[in-house]
Amino acid sequence: MSDQWIDPGHIVGSRQLEDVVQAGFLKRWAALFLDQLILGAGFYALLFIVIIIAGVVGGFERLQALDSDDPPGWVLAAYLGFTLVYYAAAGAYYTLMESSRHQATLGKQALGIKVVDRNGNRLTPAHALGRWFAASLSYLTLYIGFLMAAFTDRKQALHDMVAGTFVVDRWAYTEHPERQRRSLGGCVIALVVGMILAVALMVVGVLAAIAVPAYQQYLTRAQFSQVEIALAPLRASVAESVLVDGRCPDNASAGFDVPESYAAPGINRIVIGEFEEGFCGISIWMPPAIGNVERQFLAELDPIDNTWYCTNKAGIDRLPSWCH
Repeated sequence: MSDQWIDPGHIVGSRQLEDVVQAGFLKRWAALFLDQLILGAGFYALLFIVIIIAGVVGGFERLQALDSDDPPGWVLAAYLGFTLVYYAAAGAYYTLMESSRHQATLGKQALGIKVVDRNGNRLTPAHALGRWFAASLSYLTLYIGFLMAAFTDRKQALHDMVAGTFVVDRWAYTEHPERQRRSLGGCVIALVVGMILAVALMVVGVLAAIAVPAYQQYLTRAQFSQVEIALAPLRASVAESVLVDGRCPDNASAGFDVPESYAAPGINRIVIGEFEEGFCGISIWMPPAIGNVERQFLAELDPIDNTWYCTNKAGIDRLPSWCH
């Protein structure tokens, strides 16, 4: 029996070709998950190495620009470059693997499936590359193109229809079609369950990423309500001291006390003094929202125009109306 067959259902001479087992949606989904994991791991490993090298060569302080609200042009160029590298690597990976003798990516090989053309033949590199480009349609339809594989007669996704390809059992179109498996198999079931749990874990992580900062903001607001209560008389006392004495007071000045005496819920201590020349400040040190690093809220009075300027290092999202 030849390794190269015509599309199943057709007659070759006087003989009907054996049934071909099409790869179901769950197998294809599991294979896609593994391939994305492989590509992602390789990409981020490369990115990590490049960042370390850039830090050693150019100085790690330059890397702070990566977290800037207004990053320099080289950061944007690097981001674009790495995006292009990822897609180029993905295209090469799918093209070379699916046109190889295995006719499958590593993910598909792990699931025991492969890609063939309409006649059951191995894809040429050009055909495999075209199939990869066609896969963008399945992504652009918000993965609905991939989901189509669960409902079409021959388990084709949108990009398979466009490229004229099929995903079948690895023993299809070979000398041993009887080795094809219709069942998912224990390993596949375990993989699918693992992926479902991984997705569930990811959802929990996303929810936690939303909930934890929100809770921290709630705690910060609750603590800052105590800060505002403490600030009101201190602001008045500082302004009065400047008016009467003509200078900025500190904790040792009359009417004020040592920093720790101002401790209260949400406040560790309050330091009073001239932190910037010509400005009279009230520095409030608050408990950490997370970890063990204290947070600081600094209010400074400009005696010339009687305006209060605030430096917010406490993560407070709503500052008092008197803050400038």
